[in-house]
Order: sequence, then C-alpha cells, then structure tokens
Amino acid sequence: ALIAFFMYYFSYYFPKQNKGYRFPIELLSISTLAVMAVSLFTPYVLTEVVYDSGVQQNIYGFGYYVFSAYFFFCLLGGVYNLMSKGNDLDRVERIQMNLVLVGLITSGILAAVTNLILPKLLGNYTTGEFGPLAVSVFALLSTYAILKHHLFDIKVIAIEFLMSSIWIFSLFRFLASTTIKDRIMDGGFLVVVGVLGTVLIQTAMREINEGEKFEHLAKDLESANRRLEGLDSARREFLSFASHQLRTPMTVIKGYANLLTGSGNSVSKVKEIVTKISNSTDALDRLIVNFLDARAIEEGKMTYDFVPTDLVKIVFSVWKDLKPLADLKKLDFSFETSSPVVTINADELKLRQAVQNLVDNAIKYTSSGFVKVVIKTENGSVAVSVADSGRGFSQSVKESLFQQFVRDRTAALKTQGTGLGLYITKEIIKAHGGDISAESDGPDKGAKFVVKLSQIV
Repeated sequence: ALIAFFMYYFSYYFPKQNKGYRFPIELLSISTLAVMAVSLFTPYVLTEVVYDSGVQQNIYGFGYYVFSAYFFFCLLGGVYNLMSKGNDLDRVERIQMNLVLVGLITSGILAAVTNLILPKLLGNYTTGEFGPLAVSVFALLSTYAILKHHLFDIKVIAIEFLMSSIWIFSLFRFLASTTIKDRIMDGGFLVVVGVLGTVLIQTAMREINEGEKFEHLAKDLESANRRLEGLDSARREFLSFASHQLRTPMTVIKGYANLLTGSGNSVSKVKEIVTKISNSTDALDRLIVNFLDARAIEEGKMTYDFVPTDLVKIVFSVWKDLKPLADLKKLDFSFETSSPVVTINADELKLRQAVQNLVDNAIKYTSSGFVKVVIKTENGSVAVSVADSGRGFSQSVKESLFQQFVRDRTAALKTQGTGLGLYITKEIIKAHGGDISAESDGPDKGAKFVVKLSQIV
C-alpha cells in the first residue's frame, strides 16, 4: 500500500506538477494508513497463513479485493498523471517521463501478478518473492532518469526521503503501541509529523517552482536582449547604409544639373544628361517607397485591393520592363509559363511590386549567365520561380534573408540595396495567402526564389 501511494505521489510531481487537479494528499494518506492497518492488524485481507510441506499458502478475506482496488487505483492514477502532461513537456522532459512511465507500468503489472493475482489463483505465495524484483524495475529506471537527466532537485528528494522515513517510523511506532497513553502520544506525534512534513515538502516544491520561473524569465530576458542587440546592430548598419544610398542619387542629380547649366551642350548631350537624372530620381523614389512600405507593414497599415487578376500578365509585364537591364549585362533572360492565363485573387500593384523585387534582385546580383522566370500550375496552386546563376548566398544568411535591413555583407560591398526588398516581398506574398522560399547551393552558385499562391479555378 505504501509503495503504491509513493508511486502515485511521485507521478503527480514528475517532471512537472499536474495542473489538472490538486493532489489529495490528506485523503490519500488516510486511505493508505487505513489499508495498511487493515492489512497488518485484521484478518480481513489475509485470513490465515498455512504452511504445507514448507510452501506458504494464503487464505484471503474480502479485504483482499479492497486492497487490490486501492493498488490498481494508485497504479492507474500514476499512469494518468504521467500521460496527461505529455503535451506540456519539452524533449528532455518527455524522455524522463517515458523512462518513469515504462518503469511504473512494468513494476505495477509484475507486482500485481506476483503478489495479488497468482497467489490468489494458485493458492500459495511462491511467486511473492518476485515482488521486490518487480518494484526494482521502477526504482532502477527512476534512478537512471535522476542521474542521467537530472530528474528532480536533489534537495526535494532528500526532504521527501527524510520525511517518508519519519512518517513510516512514526506509523509503526503508533501501531506497535500497547497502552492508551502511548497510542495517544504516538498518534499525536504522527499527526504533527505528517502535517509538518507535508508543509515542508510543499514549501520546497513551491520554492523550486519559483526558481524555475525566475530561471525561465532570465533565459527569456537574455534571448530578448540578444535580439535587441542584433536589431540595434542592424539598424546602425542600415542608417549608415541608407545615408549612402540617399546621398548617391542626390549627388548624381546635382552633378548632372550643374552640367546642364553649362554652355555648349548639344541636344543629344542634354538628352543623355536628362535620362541619367531621371534614372537617379527613379532610384531615389524606389528607396523612399521601400521605407514607407516597410513602415506601413510594421504598423499594420498596408492596404490591399484584392480582385481576380491574371498572374501571367503581371509577371510577363515585369519581365518585359526589366529585359533592357538584363540585355545591358548580356544575360540569358528567359520567361516560361505552363498556362497562358492564370487567375488569382490579388492586388495587382502590390503583387507586381513583389515580383519585380525578385526579378530585379536576380538581375542585380548576376554578373553573367542566366536569369530564368517560370510560372507553373499544379492542383489548384501556382508557383512563380525566379532562378539565376549569380552570387547566391550561404546557409547562415538564409535564416535571416527575409528580415528587415539584412543583407549579405559580401554582396552589400559590391551591390547597392536597402535590405528591405525581400522583407516587403515576403509580407506582400503572405498577405496574398501565399508562401515564399529561397534556395542556394552556396556563394557564387546562384539562387532560386519560389512564390506559391492559390489559383482561382
């Protein structure tokens, strides 16, 4: 009875306290003491013990069934305690739980078979000697979990072991008392020790829970601090980079404007200067639009006007507009589609911006080779892929590729950009209910971006 009680009690607190109900320590303690008293000092469980040719034969009373019900209640309660906490445990805690759960079930079944079922069926107690072996399975697996996976705080284990020893000693002292005076004194001592021990154990558990909360809080704060440091570093880099990005087109515009004020410029020269001023103005405009879009996304103020739209028309328009840029770099710039018309629910301007960001990046980061834009439909969805033979990226960069102000340091030294394009693209695609992914075999091995969207059939 005492072993069954401690198995149930152990499972309630391992590896985390069961939040589903309050452990009935008072009721279960009284029940355990009652079952033990009935088993040890009355003939209701074990009516008579007879030895026949040196073999112990037990004659059981109706209390046998009460004892068996109590044992199985504790066993099944312990299994329930462990399994009900599975979803709230991390990987290490699940390993711990599985170890103890296997030990509990194995020990419970073996103990029930060797001490309760077989002695009743066979009429003798020859299998009872295997009882300690059954319990040892639970003890061994729990010990392994404690040593290998730091199952419990050692202070709690020591306190529970000490109090359990005192409780058992006090109980047997009370049961062995022969006079009323001794029974009253030992009974009072048992009650006081029981109450104080329970309070002590609960206090220790509460302190450990508070300590774990502070430990988790410290880890969360440390993680948040690292994120803030990373964000602060990214923002500093961005401010330095953005100031350069803003200054460059302004310097170009100012320089060419000064040329226009000079004398002797032919019509063709003026036209060339005006074209370069226009290109620099467009670059400055794109930079400002990216800043405004990023801020709108962060504040949740980005608005969309979704209507049935031909995706092929959008992508082909982007390809056509950027083809002169690709031709200037002598790239193999191709466009393919598996269907002449692909209808999706989209904001045409926003989606065009996202596709243009991807294709423009592919051309920008590819010095030679190819840029391939492909549309494929399959099972009610459509994928737009933009592949190139350009700079590519490492796996370490991939993790933060779609974050704000993040750029490959090597690429940033050679190619201008804001570090906002892919972030804005990802948010636009997400707003369209789609998904975007990126793959690369490594630096200078090209890259492939794939956008997946739902098709209107």
